[in-house]
Amino acid sequence: MAKAVEVFSLLGKHELVVQLDYGPAPLGLKIRYRYPLSAVHLSPERVVRIPQDQILRDVARHLDHLIKGLTARIPPPPGLASEGRLCQPTSATIVIQDRRHGNELPVAWLNYEEDGPEIGPRVEKVIRMDPQDFTTDELSSWNRLRQRIKGIAWAHHQGAVAALAP
Repeated sequence: MAKAVEVFSLLGKHELVVQLDYGPAPLGLKIRYRYPLSAVHLSPERVVRIPQDQILRDVARHLDHLIKGLTARIPPPPGLASEGRLCQPTSATIVIQDRRHGNELPVAWLNYEEDGPEIGPRVEKVIRMDPQDFTTDELSSWNRLRQRIKGIAWAHHQGAVAALAP
């Protein structure tokens, strides 16, 4: 019995790997998770889709705060290229929980399209925020969002596991 406890402590806690994708309607919110504990418990990625009009207010508020932070970090073009330039966010991904990142959370990135006379039509680009890039307010929003999204993913996971039971 003692060896089983030692092995479990080496493996760590049972945790889902969770991230969310968020974008303008009709994308809404997509929570992606999987349970990679071992080959026996390995589950495929599962997805919880929440339409834009069904996203809880507090979740939407924290998502919007983080999206604004990402959008504000889009670098300005050099020189005179900013005239006629248009940047349109297309989707954001926010890592909620992933032990593989260790202490390197939070992580988020924003995909956006840039149009302009200097670059031509619709160039797809990405801006990324690593832990050191988050302001105190953004970190607070991420922590609150993290708690809500983990709860949704875990509840969905428990329902999926229950459905598999004989």
